Amino acid sequence: MEIKSWEEYFLDLAKTCASRSNCLRAQVGAVIVGDDKKIKATGYNGTPSKVQSCYERGECYRIKNNIPSGTCYETCRSIHAEQNAIIQAGQDRCMGATMYIWGHNFICILCKRFILQAGIKKVILKKDADTPTVIVTAEDIRKELESHY
Repeated sequence: MEIKSWEEYFLDLAKTCASRSNCLRAQVGAVIVGDDKKIKATGYNGTPSKVQSCYERGECYRIKNNIPSGTCYETCRSIHAEQNAIIQAGQDRCMGATMYIWGHNFICILCKRFILQAGIKKVILKKDADTPTVIVTAEDIRKELESHY
């Protein structure tokens, strides 16, 4: 018997969270985990409560209009998985935590700001089973924001 590493375990949970997404374009899940290995919150990308999703509507504005990924966030009906998890946890539960993300290998500029403000110290991302794991620290994000914006 082989026991999964903590990283594999939490990425698997993030993958399960992604399966709840009602987004036609991408299914992304996130799990926030404290240093004690206890789950603080989960999230997936999808529309706010009681807002009809693109899945329910049968079309995505961004797909229909060929809007490239990583641009024009204001045209999307969904909240990102990272943002949903942070909202669920609240800052007091995020401080010093690690976020695991399944479905992307990058963090958008909006979520980078949320992650820093929430006090998350590290993000571990995996796009799919065939891609390498990406690790981004809060310090990496801070340096990027200070140098580029």
